[in-house]
Amino acid sequence: MASFLVTGVVIAADPPTADLRWDFRDGFVSSSGAVKATAGGLDGQLSGDLVLADAGSGPLLFGGGANGMLMLARNYKSVSPHLPTQDFTISCWVVLEELMQWGSLFCCLQDNGGFEKGWLLGTRNGKPCVAVSSKGSDDGDGLLTYLDGSKSMTLGKWHHIAGSYDGKTMKVYLDGELVGESGAQSGPILYPEKASLVIGSYVDDDENHPHIGAVQDLRLWRTDLSAVEMRAVARQKPGCTRSAPPRPPLAMVVAPYLQWGTTDGITVCFESNRPTVAMVEYGTTANLGNSVTSDEPAKLHHVRIEGLETGTPYFYRVTVHQDGNPEAGVEGMETGILTFQTAADADTAFGFLVVGDTQNNPKVTRSVSDLAWGHRPNFIVHCGDLVGTGSNKREWVHQFFAEAADILCRYSMFPTLGNHEQNAALYYDYFTMPEPEYYYQYSWGNTDFFVVDTNKRIASDTDQVKWLEAALAASDSTWKVVYHHHPAWTSDENDYGNTWKGGSDQGYPPVQKTLVPLYEKYGVDVVFNGHIHVYERTWPIRNGKTVEAGKGVVYITTGGGGGGL
Repeated sequence: MASFLVTGVVIAADPPTADLRWDFRDGFVSSSGAVKATAGGLDGQLSGDLVLADAGSGPLLFGGGANGMLMLARNYKSVSPHLPTQDFTISCWVVLEELMQWGSLFCCLQDNGGFEKGWLLGTRNGKPCVAVSSKGSDDGDGLLTYLDGSKSMTLGKWHHIAGSYDGKTMKVYLDGELVGESGAQSGPILYPEKASLVIGSYVDDDENHPHIGAVQDLRLWRTDLSAVEMRAVARQKPGCTRSAPPRPPLAMVVAPYLQWGTTDGITVCFESNRPTVAMVEYGTTANLGNSVTSDEPAKLHHVRIEGLETGTPYFYRVTVHQDGNPEAGVEGMETGILTFQTAADADTAFGFLVVGDTQNNPKVTRSVSDLAWGHRPNFIVHCGDLVGTGSNKREWVHQFFAEAADILCRYSMFPTLGNHEQNAALYYDYFTMPEPEYYYQYSWGNTDFFVVDTNKRIASDTDQVKWLEAALAASDSTWKVVYHHHPAWTSDENDYGNTWKGGSDQGYPPVQKTLVPLYEKYGVDVVFNGHIHVYERTWPIRNGKTVEAGKGVVYITTGGGGGGL
């Protein structure tokens, strides 16, 4: 009996025709930003900085991450016949220019606290991601599963990403390879009552996180493609992938802001969207005349200026160049002339702004900044919860720094950590305080300021509390001011008990137990805090009772920076 072994190559058939497709050819995108679908008839409108571009070998959509999107429907119900009810596959070619916690290429969802419904194809922290909420996994108000791929994308390079769901299994693909699988969802898709259908941004009722980079050839099938079919899709590269993708123009991600102002120095901070070498020019007139240059190319710069005169106003300007070379033809940019003032000496009066809980409320942050500028403070105290989610870079960039830019470029800010900062690395990246940064001390005029992190354990045996007692004991300043996020005393009915219904701690017990005795022992005059989204001011307090002026500590809650009242 003869036997034969036959080997061969399995040839993948062409994938099925997509139910919806957009390939952003010139004839399909008008000068007004109207976009026609290549297949499926679902047209949309471009807005913001998401625009048609060309890298040299074909058209694509390109966004810089400011506010761009392709809106297909304000409410998906108007186009629901086009959308999947259960099985689907979504794919596209994409360039990711920056790591984003919440990045979306195509979505229809609401993810607001515990309310989680809809679907998404996008990226999370540089990995492809698909998200689904299904009726089989509904916990009462929906439950989204975000399935991240096991492999990361290379920033600035073309990749094909895809996600699918068949009513039982979610799958995510990178460059035709299956890189993630989950059985957490089951049954038909659970849609919200209302949600936008959007390409190029993560959008729901309270969030908007635009994609940073390029997008091309986005397709949706109302079926679950097989792994073989998905590899075939990934091989169908659009022409634009033959060229390096366009890069965003050199820009300031975070405009200049000031840190650690002292009597003889200050730190000028800023962030560019590409590594740059930076120069800060400064002087006592707008002619400047002095300069400091950063040591090496970086995106985020903290440039320290030393040798300044006490209590003196200065002018400054920031210039950056992509390779440090200011010669003609090298991409660079500069700010206008800005100002700062060094810390006052002990004989000079000064004023400062205290704010807390700006959180993710950019409109109020802008209003507070405008009001602060009108008062011309010498510096800014922030009592924590600068943003709503400390690990979300977009909130730092677009909601806090962007809206407070007009005062942050002229006055040093001395912050403390709130619970919403999450002790995230971004806080420590953006702010430059003396080690260990979560507690520190500084002086301005005749006043010593002591900054404490009440998110960490507050007890007499902790490094922070030991430091605070020693620092208070050593201070001989006219005034002593302490600030931290959580209040020693408050009339708040939410966090600490409702006295209309029962007992209340009327403040944060660890602060009352451990820190208040230190404040009273060492003659602290004022304690500022946030956390409670109101303004409150106590009479002077000692031993839990009000006392006459100068005999106790005044506690002020200033949590009106934007967090919900």
